[in-house]
Amino acid sequence: MSKIKAILWDYGNVLVRWSPREFYKNIIHDKEKLDFFIENVCPMSWHFLHDSGIPMSVTIPKRQKEFPEFAAEIQMWKDNFSDMILGEIPSSVEIVKSLKIPQYVLTNMPTEVVDICFDPFDLRKYFKDIIVSGDEKIAKPNKEIFEIALNRMGHLSPSEVIFTDDSPSNIEAAKEMGFETHLFTDETGLGEKLRKMGIL
Repeated sequence: MSKIKAILWDYGNVLVRWSPREFYKNIIHDKEKLDFFIENVCPMSWHFLHDSGIPMSVTIPKRQKEFPEFAAEIQMWKDNFSDMILGEIPSSVEIVKSLKIPQYVLTNMPTEVVDICFDPFDLRKYFKDIIVSGDEKIAKPNKEIFEIALNRMGHLSPSEVIFTDDSPSNIEAAKEMGFETHLFTDETGLGEKLRKMGIL
């Protein structure tokens, strides 16, 4: 029997595909300009502020002042957030629907987009709890949010939880704490690992 008592999922690009680039390439048609926008105007380091609990109503006006030539596109980060969500990852959803152990989500996500991210998909009912970084005002890979998740999971120990995420830094932080981990890189690896562990 596996010692694992629960699975802790990441959301973006593990359960559901999310890609700002895919949205913005339909808005900014010049590739060099698009690359500049994604890498400098609205990079993931900027979005991490939202994941950490700073509302977009604060960050967007400030960013628009820094890059006035992209003011409209920056506003779209909030207004068109739903258009960056590209649909469920079928293999992950199949696993979610098949597992018998308790399931949870630990996601770096701004508070203001939680419903936008979850409402289009019939997934919430499968999870005992969803821990959102924007609500907690602290984001992965900070170990404190993993402690919050463990408490919300009934004070499980890290070794009793398998955590899957597409971010190597998040996986490394969890691994250092003693979680069983799986770096999500494709649609087959997680299922294979869970089967080998006797969980699926």
